[in-house]
Amino acid sequence: MSTNLQDRRAINHGFDPDNGSWVHRGLDLSEPTSITEEEIAAFKAHYASQFGHSLDGLNWWIDQSPEVLKRYRLYCSLTLRVEPAQTGNGTLTFYALMGHVTGVRYILHSWKTRGVSNAQALEMLAIAFVHAGPRGMETVAEAAKGIEFDTTPAEPCKFPEGWAPDIDAFRSGIDYSTVDLTAEEKASLYDWYLRTIGEIPPYVRFMAEHRPRLLKTHRSRIENMLYVLPKQFWPTTMLYYHVMSRTAEGIRENVLLCKAWGVTKSDALDTIGNALVYGQMEAATMVQNEAGDIFDGWQDR
Repeated sequence: MSTNLQDRRAINHGFDPDNGSWVHRGLDLSEPTSITEEEIAAFKAHYASQFGHSLDGLNWWIDQSPEVLKRYRLYCSLTLRVEPAQTGNGTLTFYALMGHVTGVRYILHSWKTRGVSNAQALEMLAIAFVHAGPRGMETVAEAAKGIEFDTTPAEPCKFPEGWAPDIDAFRSGIDYSTVDLTAEEKASLYDWYLRTIGEIPPYVRFMAEHRPRLLKTHRSRIENMLYVLPKQFWPTTMLYYHVMSRTAEGIRENVLLCKAWGVTKSDALDTIGNALVYGQMEAATMVQNEAGDIFDGWQDR
């Protein structure tokens, strides 16, 4: 592992296998075939602290096969950031659509512990709503009971260096007071894509020709959504969700948008790596097919 990559990896709680430290979330991952009572207690305590409760689905492996759990945690640990910083995450959308109330709840709890404000949380949920729809929001509504976000957290949420709100970056020049897409607005929208990511996604051309009102009202949503969150939160969340759900068509546009808006290559790869916990290697093939050429020529600043 290169020094630069190592610096971007998960060394939280002292985890740094390149320097001989293999303890992560209470588990000694250098000893995958055994587990101590101290490890079990520390592992459960970590999840209870970060997510509000320990996870029964992971705890089940403690009794059945600790080796499976430890090798899973080693796989997962290598894409977490060295310093805590909130980046886009599509897990909430994924869990919401699956009706996984417990999963949504522990994500909301983790946001709160990281200092996400009420306004930021609402915008994160608005992003999730794009794909989750009413079905997913029923799960969110149930999971959110009793969780209140502070208006001004004592320790505000930290985002990666260079990330900042920029609602104007989303704006393409369409008129939000009407639903009809004029020829001038279509040209303006095409120009926004060419200026921002260098190409026009297939769905944009298709919808502009066959259902222009739907394209315009879709753009109206995303152009008026992130007032307090950094603009980079949109493409990293969307990239995460599309990789996690193995939706190839959503990958390329958001990789390009990450690059255009200053997301580092390392952060984009960490976003993908985290999403592979569910997307697995099939999704990595999708990333290569859809955006391998972008990563090949991408240099971190």
